[in-house]
Amino acid sequence: MAAEAGPPPGGVPKAAKSHRKQKAGAKVDKKKESKDKKSRGGADAPQGQNRKAFIFKSAVRAKKGRLIKAEKEQRRMHVPVIDRTPEEPPPFIVLVQGPPSVGKTTVIRSLVKHYTKHNLSEVKGPITLISGKKRRLCFVECNSDLNVMMDASKFADLVLLVVDGSFGFEMETFEFLNMLQVHGFPKVMGVLTHLDKFDKPSILKKTKKKLKHRFWTEIYDGAKLFYLSGMVHGKYNKRDTLNLARFISIAKFRPLTWRLTHPYLVADRFEDVTPEEDIRVDPKCDREVAIFGFLRGANLKLGQRVHLAGVGDLDVADITVLPDPCPLPDSLKKKGLNDKQKLIYAPMSDVGGMLYDKDAIYLDFQHTNFSRLDQMREAGDTEGGEELEQGIQMVQRLQDARSTIDEKLQQSGLRMFGDAPLMSGHNFDEALFNGHRDDDDGEDDDDDEDDD
Repeated sequence: MAAEAGPPPGGVPKAAKSHRKQKAGAKVDKKKESKDKKSRGGADAPQGQNRKAFIFKSAVRAKKGRLIKAEKEQRRMHVPVIDRTPEEPPPFIVLVQGPPSVGKTTVIRSLVKHYTKHNLSEVKGPITLISGKKRRLCFVECNSDLNVMMDASKFADLVLLVVDGSFGFEMETFEFLNMLQVHGFPKVMGVLTHLDKFDKPSILKKTKKKLKHRFWTEIYDGAKLFYLSGMVHGKYNKRDTLNLARFISIAKFRPLTWRLTHPYLVADRFEDVTPEEDIRVDPKCDREVAIFGFLRGANLKLGQRVHLAGVGDLDVADITVLPDPCPLPDSLKKKGLNDKQKLIYAPMSDVGGMLYDKDAIYLDFQHTNFSRLDQMREAGDTEGGEELEQGIQMVQRLQDARSTIDEKLQQSGLRMFGDAPLMSGHNFDEALFNGHRDDDDGEDDDDDEDDD
């Protein structure tokens, strides 16, 4: 039989459980919303909680806020830079600079192979190619000559500083950086090569970190530095080349005011158009040179004096607008470029197959296979029809030529009179030479008679 629980001895009742606050429900959400409203500075907010009406609580946070506000005001005071580049801008110049034997040529070959699938046997002069639907790049190699570095720093839009990772920074790199600072300081990226010479990964990691911080000291903290290690078939690793090519393709170039207000031209190629007769009479005569290239900056006027690097100030005799040798692709619906749209224009390196002159366009076909209509008729492959047009016949005669015009002139003959013998080109040269020699002998005989 259970006994009933009675009051404790002494007559003091047992304490009840404490009240537990409700943690979920509509009433809790309502209280929470009211509390948030007061903290945001509503109508029911107590004094001191409104941040806009009362003073700050943290001195560090207040100092940071003042700095941010002052920086915004300073940015607002700067005059915005107006980009005057046309809708279809000329190719951006990517300058590859570095000391001797660091891999500048190999970097250009690897990038050209990535963009256009072309293998360059020789890197000579500017190399223009299409890197995207709306962007063209022009790669130029810069050696360690002081005059070349000074001229190259004036027109470069993007500079790839190639550094030997196994040796470190050299004097040419710092000199070129000082020249870039004087001429507006375009965008600069670093490229470390020869990293496969390190045997231990720990030493390689320390060297990369050391060179990166030294590069940041010269440029700015966070400047891009790429690492190229390992070579396959004379070119750098495809993954490393892809990382470098992606950053080049999306890089944004700040327009420099001096370049936008002055016309300048980087010559893709040049040609001496001086008449041969003038050169034969006077080998040291003034030459006429035709320079081909993309015009950048402002417009170039006829008769304006221009400065040719390394030569001096010259007059512009004629300006001709030529077709674009490396046009942008017309179709913009596709995401990428197909093989036909991956054009390259490098006239000094003999790549591209198309050459624009002042009065003609030259096409270079390495291997051409075609079927002549007259040969097919003789073989019985096609039915006989009308004769070929005169223009087609003239072109076919040129294709059948086995000797040059000079050789044909030497073999041809000319009869001056009816009874005179036939004079060939070779005999004419001999007669002309003998006639000059006889004239010289006659003058000597006349001098001897005068002496007598």
